[in-house]
Amino acid sequence: MVVIAAMYQRKLALSREVKRGYLRIRHPAKWLIDWLMPAVLTVLSTAAVFFLARPGAIAGPSGLIDRLALVSSILPGFYIAALAAISTFNRPDIDEIMPAPTPTLRIAMGGAHNVVDLTRRRFLAYLFGFLCWESIALLVFCVFSGVVADGAMRHLGGAAQIGKGVFLAATFMLFWQLICATCLGIYYLADRLNRPTY
Repeated sequence: MVVIAAMYQRKLALSREVKRGYLRIRHPAKWLIDWLMPAVLTVLSTAAVFFLARPGAIAGPSGLIDRLALVSSILPGFYIAALAAISTFNRPDIDEIMPAPTPTLRIAMGGAHNVVDLTRRRFLAYLFGFLCWESIALLVFCVFSGVVADGAMRHLGGAAQIGKGVFLAATFMLFWQLICATCLGIYYLADRLNRPTY
């Protein structure tokens, strides 16, 4: 029983590391893809939907929530397939440390925090693991939002428009972060991984 509990704790710790691991990777240009580009796209999308969308376009049938739930329900399968492909790539250069500026990750090992330079395989595994978790989070968020949207808007009363804006911003931030990181993964698998190290 103790062995099973220890294995479960280890699996839970690894799961937490993958979910948070990608966002904790440090690289000079990574914040552009993780935060700046999604934030700019979130502001533009939120403003467009908030001011231009017809009534019912967010939580109604075939509205924004339904469409995002549909898209995010399909994506985890693709991300899992990418993870499987990355795990089985049989190229020696995929296990080499990435060229400078090398992405790094601070990891707790044996009670001490160590900064680890990432290999291509490990970077891509963190990226697609993160994308899988984020697509599932977006799916759950959209499903529950669709269920409680009408009641929440009635309950908020005069603050309903603020609640609508916060909901749109949170939803679009998750969505655009997912899209920007997916584009990074596609670029890396299709082009950067196949070029010589430089």
